[in-house]
Amino acid sequence: MADSAHGVQAVRGDEALTVRESITVNRAIADAFRLFTDGIGEWWPLKGSPFSYGGDRADKIFLETKVGGRFYERFSDGEEFEVGRVIACEPPTRIVFTWKDPNWKASTEVEVRFSPVGNSTRVDLEHRGFDAAGVPREEAMGWGDGWKMVLAPYVEAANPTKTDR
Repeated sequence: MADSAHGVQAVRGDEALTVRESITVNRAIADAFRLFTDGIGEWWPLKGSPFSYGGDRADKIFLETKVGGRFYERFSDGEEFEVGRVIACEPPTRIVFTWKDPNWKASTEVEVRFSPVGNSTRVDLEHRGFDAAGVPREEAMGWGDGWKMVLAPYVEAANPTKTDR
């Protein structure tokens, strides 16, 4: 069973908000990194969820594991929407990518760190820069719950039950 800790923290007073989510999965670090990045399309909740920019056209999602690589969706009609770009990639311990909602004035950053814990891996996600993007405090705080819901299927994919194998 994976443990989970999450939170939304104000940094430098009430100005900057940072969303943090931490989970532990029963996979070796390289496998946990690979599932999060190259395997993102296997677990990211796209269809029928609020976690896609494609709505009913939601189909596939990709995270390219190289600096300058894209984080993007490909909709069922072939159109693509770029969510952000990879700005740091250090397999299997760290990936950082930007996230730009069409309604924001600037991009935010998502940093995901992978640390070995015995035979498991701790995954620490930090989403920051909401203030610079002009995201209202209430909306930024909602991303804490959003990341928890997005990461739940990752945990399930990383920790298959014996009946799944």
